Amino acid sequence: MSRPDLNRRSFLDLMLASGAMAALTAGLPLLPGIRPAAAADSNRFHFPQGLASGDPMPDRVVLWTRVEARDTAAAGQPVTLTVQMSDTAEFRTVVLEKTVTARPEHDHTVRVLVDGLKPDRTYHYRFIAPDGAVPEFIGRTRTAPAPDADRTVRLAFVSCQNFEDGFYGAYRTLLNQDKAAGDAGIDFVLHLGDQIYETVGDSGARTIPPLPSGGGETKWGAARNALTLADFRYLYRTYLSDPDYREARARFPFISIWDDHEFVNDYWQTVITYTPAGQSAPSAKLASNQAWFEYIPALLTGTVGVRGVAPAAKDFQPASVSDVDGRNAPVDDNNLLQEPNSLAAINSLTIYRSLRFGRHVELVLTDTRSYRSDHAVPDELAMAITGQATYMLPLSLVRLMDAGRTANGGNPPAMLPLGDKQVPNPRKDRPAGTLLGGPQKDWLKRTLAGSDATWKILASSVPFLPMRIDMAEINPKAETLVLTADAWDGYPTERQELMGWLRRQGITNVVALTGDHHQTFAGLIYEDYEAAKPVPVSVEFSITGIASTPVFTAFAAVASKDDNPLKPLVVGDGARFGRPGDVVEALNLTLRHGTKAAITAAKTGDLKAALAASNPRQNPHLRYVDTRSNGFGLVTVGAKGVHTALVTTALATSHYGEAGAPVLRTAHFTVKPWSKGQSPALDAPVVDGQRPFPMA
Repeated sequence: MSRPDLNRRSFLDLMLASGAMAALTAGLPLLPGIRPAAAADSNRFHFPQGLASGDPMPDRVVLWTRVEARDTAAAGQPVTLTVQMSDTAEFRTVVLEKTVTARPEHDHTVRVLVDGLKPDRTYHYRFIAPDGAVPEFIGRTRTAPAPDADRTVRLAFVSCQNFEDGFYGAYRTLLNQDKAAGDAGIDFVLHLGDQIYETVGDSGARTIPPLPSGGGETKWGAARNALTLADFRYLYRTYLSDPDYREARARFPFISIWDDHEFVNDYWQTVITYTPAGQSAPSAKLASNQAWFEYIPALLTGTVGVRGVAPAAKDFQPASVSDVDGRNAPVDDNNLLQEPNSLAAINSLTIYRSLRFGRHVELVLTDTRSYRSDHAVPDELAMAITGQATYMLPLSLVRLMDAGRTANGGNPPAMLPLGDKQVPNPRKDRPAGTLLGGPQKDWLKRTLAGSDATWKILASSVPFLPMRIDMAEINPKAETLVLTADAWDGYPTERQELMGWLRRQGITNVVALTGDHHQTFAGLIYEDYEAAKPVPVSVEFSITGIASTPVFTAFAAVASKDDNPLKPLVVGDGARFGRPGDVVEALNLTLRHGTKAAITAAKTGDLKAALAASNPRQNPHLRYVDTRSNGFGLVTVGAKGVHTALVTTALATSHYGEAGAPVLRTAHFTVKPWSKGQSPALDAPVVDGQRPFPMA
């Protein structure tokens, strides 16, 4: 079915009514009336965070910048900017030249919606300050292909860029590759979340000075977390001090969702999880929403979406909230806390939406944080069991508690075993867990069912694929463990319901792109992972972080001591496997082949013997795992298939300069279309470069 053409006047009325975006219309080429001043004259204003574009559609795109007055006396005053857009980087002629105002109440950020553009076209843009100053880079963006265009679409996808953990050399590598590709370069960058991290003061490759408010107390020693609007704005400004990140935002249109660190690690709804009991913080959630809206170019109010599906996304709207602790408030049937302050903060900004790119791509963007229920195993109980809030939890307990009042056919146990004790089951009267919430899940289903695009690219900040540890293979008294219950594997009831719905509806060619886990992996999404013969329904590619500490590095820091019983499952002696002076990623071996394989490798140093000890039931859905990685993903989507390249670069702890982070390996996958009644297939990848252990 064709996509509707939203009446232009009504569309612009929506923009103007929101008051948060200037709506401008491009026209026929004309000579620019205003030109930048010589560099020597540009001393009153500057653009320290550069410029950016986002959410391209066939005839419109969002532009963004932030201006700052060097004169402190003028710092709190509105600034009139001229925005220009041209077909060429030289700006000999322009298709748009208008003035917009950067206001102090928006931290002098500007969001401009330009419509009247031509589909599938590259445009260049810039902002000019009153003294003629311009950003350091000329902006480059492009519009989406028309909905019926038979056009291959190329995108990059990225995630997790902790400024203190490392440098953004992966962005520089992406920039260099794109410049070398010419017309075969990427169309846009999909950012899956964690564009900022809410904490400062954690030791790492770089440091961030203290937050304006001083910050709140975290569970990570000296690290402090953002609490106020000033704090969150400060973080965005700091992260955008990185030139590689700024240039990436200037060169590519970004399409963004958020994960947890745009607000707080592992949060749900408005609840901060720095203590096992948690704390509801509506004011901080409201502040984080506003800062995201000010600094991330996105088209929300006025998004078109799929025919017959009412768009849900909407621009930030201020609200008045108090930090009432709503954790014990009643919940509705979707596990949403019915506490007015929490609801007001959540509803101040809605980001789930869909964008169309030609005949073959419907990009479906979700929010897996704002409406999710608490972790299936409450953090206090999880800490009592394993000493970890979300990691290494028993699968049987996660499944039981996530099912809530639907467990055991609607007869959940009233008590749960905890060692030699019994504790009350806090989930027995609750609805089953949810990552999406009811309204978003309904929107998602109608969007997937209503799109006639060849491929539905589903963006989720957290992975669908389980990562489990088969501890029973080496200890008969142990259980299979869930690596982390903060992702979809901690909400298996809803995952199974959603995937079963896809199969029953005959909705095919759904490919999920995900992040968050600080590792690169790929595999098949099953309807029911506990079935005797699981049925694949979809395919997932999950990307590591641009700069955040890889999961292997984090685990190895804890498990590398000789007396740690988990050491053989995480870290191997590199000298025994051809890497003298280094360690090998036994965690890869554990996840792909099981604990017995990892123990065998540690004891014998014989990789063939280790692989012979593989557990065929250990994560059989996985096709690739690279836990010691930074990097990005590249996806090419066309009528005949989806080609994905998962690029691992050298670790972000070093700064690599203009050459960018060296590429260590690239894993290539191809997914062919499948029809109703068929299942997707995913083969092991072709890997260029040094293969990750144990593939080597």
